[in-house]
Amino acid sequence: MKRLLAIIPLGIALIIASCNQSPPPGNPKILEQMSIAWEEALNTKDLETLTLIYESDARIMPPNGKMMRGAEGVRETFGAMMDAGLTGKTTIVEISMSGGLAHKIGAYEIMDGDTVIDTGKFIETWQTSEDGKWRISNDIWNSDNPPAPPERPMHAKHHQQGKGMGHPHVMILHEVEDAERWLAAWRGEDSRHQMFQDNGAAHVHTFQSGDNPNLTGLVIAVKDMATFHNMLSSDEGQAAAAEDGVIADSMKVLMEAK
Repeated sequence: MKRLLAIIPLGIALIIASCNQSPPPGNPKILEQMSIAWEEALNTKDLETLTLIYESDARIMPPNGKMMRGAEGVRETFGAMMDAGLTGKTTIVEISMSGGLAHKIGAYEIMDGDTVIDTGKFIETWQTSEDGKWRISNDIWNSDNPPAPPERPMHAKHHQQGKGMGHPHVMILHEVEDAERWLAAWRGEDSRHQMFQDNGAAHVHTFQSGDNPNLTGLVIAVKDMATFHNMLSSDEGQAAAAEDGVIADSMKVLMEAK
């Protein structure tokens, strides 16, 4: 299985390369093949390959969120999906092409495991770059689901949590020896997300200071506090922190206020 997973990113790269070798103008098959590469990159958590499918100044316009640009926008938006363990499936409805410009309209599904948690539609603008390769220049999508209800007052949230309707949150702040090394531990198939989920965490979000890249943190929804605390203090938990370069003396653990 590990060998297969190692081969997958290479396969995606070969698809992209084959799509971009002197493509005949106006052939929608090009964008169909690029869409396959995009979907495989998302679902195999290959963020580097996914980023290369976008122009360096591409506009990323997610639903209920700010417009972002380029690689930073791709990483923030789709990296969060990968970190959450979500996958996606797209269906092309229409492709129109004229010279070095193209538009693609389609529908999408977002899955958490085998469960579809969102459906919606999207429009992408593609263009040929100076190197002759097709890349996404604009990407906008929105959900078929109705908007989320207004945020409940804090006392109502705590009341629900008391009935088991939610999970309390824990914040861990710390400095690390090397931010890239720490972030890498939270990416990919065997990331720390799986370790935390196996030890009482419902989900984990990673954070990094813009002023000090080595100042990092986690916000964790905890469904089993005893198991989670045991993991943090265990030999396994401490070894993982040391391996990721966490500076133990800098660590602060904050519990959600009530």
